[in-house]
Amino acid sequence: MAFQDILLHLETYPDPTTDWAADQAVALCGVLGPQVTAVAAHATIALKTNRLADFALNFGELARSEEARSRAAADHLLDRFEAAAVAAGVYGGRLSPAAEMFEVPDLVARLSRTRDLCVVPYARDPGPQQGVAEALIFSSGRPIVIFRPDEGRPAPSAIETVVVAWDGGGAAAGAVAAALPALKEARTVIVLTILNEKPSATPVVADDLLRHLARHGIEAEAQAFDSAGAKIGSVLEHVVERTGADLLVMGAFGHSRAREFVLGGATRSMIEAPPTAVLLAH
Repeated sequence: MAFQDILLHLETYPDPTTDWAADQAVALCGVLGPQVTAVAAHATIALKTNRLADFALNFGELARSEEARSRAAADHLLDRFEAAAVAAGVYGGRLSPAAEMFEVPDLVARLSRTRDLCVVPYARDPGPQQGVAEALIFSSGRPIVIFRPDEGRPAPSAIETVVVAWDGGGAAAGAVAAALPALKEARTVIVLTILNEKPSATPVVADDLLRHLARHGIEAEAQAFDSAGAKIGSVLEHVVERTGADLLVMGAFGHSRAREFVLGGATRSMIEAPPTAVLLAH
């Protein structure tokens, strides 16, 4: 595929990306493109305390211990990534910057601005990864792929089936444009319109997108699904399961306000619990 420059985010603190999740992430990146750079930022903890409190509670010693744990996790994950990526022929480099814990999302977003795509695998506790995903959506200007690795199931060896959530809007159009390299390689592309959810999502709204994709050599099929009052996140999850989709492409809705990310319902649902690999673009 033609995502020539991929960034892979590996979490180091407080819950590091597991070894098997990192391995699956390398496998997925290898499907998406030929070169992958991993970033594993090690956390620094800034303390504002007084000497008496530090003496009594050992805040400083605890902070240094946690920083060392984060550095060790970064070194381990990057070594594992490098070995797997070299073996797969997709190694593009490794980065291990230092950053305060709450600055990591912005750091990853900045690094992503000069990459085609950023992949974010979730750890057991997806909280920190959700923060990274939100920062990427609003600050990087690039598409992201999020996914929840499954220890009992390997990453796909190819992107065979892609579902495109299409309502004719600008966010969906941006996601389609960003996903073109994956769409060109897929065996099956389904343009999904969820009816009775937005006024713009009509039974014929996919027609011109099918024409556009055909100009790029992509034979896609249109499917419409009546939401029947169900939440759109539930509908998307159902369609992904029914079609066996390897990738879901959708526009991300929302805005940032004073460092608080306010997301649309479907975007929030996918970020919290992606049913498969999900490509999001804002």
